[in-house]
Amino acid sequence: MESAVTSTWHVIVPVKHSANGKSRLRTPTGVRREDLALAIALDTLGAVLQVVPAHQLLVVTSDPEIRSQMRDFGAVLIADPGRGLNSAVTAGIDAASERAPHSPAAVLLGDLPALTPAELADGLAACAAVEAAVVPDHEGTGTVLISHHDGSRLTPRFGTGSAARHARTATVLDLDLPRLRTDVDNDESLRRAVELGVGRRTEQLLAAGR
Repeated sequence: MESAVTSTWHVIVPVKHSANGKSRLRTPTGVRREDLALAIALDTLGAVLQVVPAHQLLVVTSDPEIRSQMRDFGAVLIADPGRGLNSAVTAGIDAASERAPHSPAAVLLGDLPALTPAELADGLAACAAVEAAVVPDHEGTGTVLISHHDGSRLTPRFGTGSAARHARTATVLDLDLPRLRTDVDNDESLRRAVELGVGRRTEQLLAAGR
């Protein structure tokens, strides 16, 4: 899988170990929760790899399957410190800053199964127009993406109500990009993603459970 465009962005994607992911989801009969978490993450990462070069994708995870597949694509792998999402994101920011000091960087959630390369590219283009940006989730309270022209100045404040916290130091971008803004962490958001159209791995897994 090769990048479709040349991008200045370094994109940091934290991915929880699939064994611990999506605990709030009630998966269809015959579908294991960890398999669904893995499929969602891989579909998200697959979209990113079509927008930025693999060496500018930094994946923060302890999941062995994610690490194996992303290593094959040439992505940068960062060990998850295991102290929660913000700690994982910080590890990615530090690694990106070491690799490319003062370069543009974005943090993207790893649970966006409906994400397409086109919507991610549009989202990053919107982010490029401001120094620091936050893209809220479809409800407007959570966060799916943060960015800064100088990645070392990114400060992750993920968690419940994170959009308002990120907005203290960033421009809120209320973008009409539903595929980018639909993160999946419960049954309702999974239904929304499926209605939009999910990636190949997620679709195949859900179809097998029907």
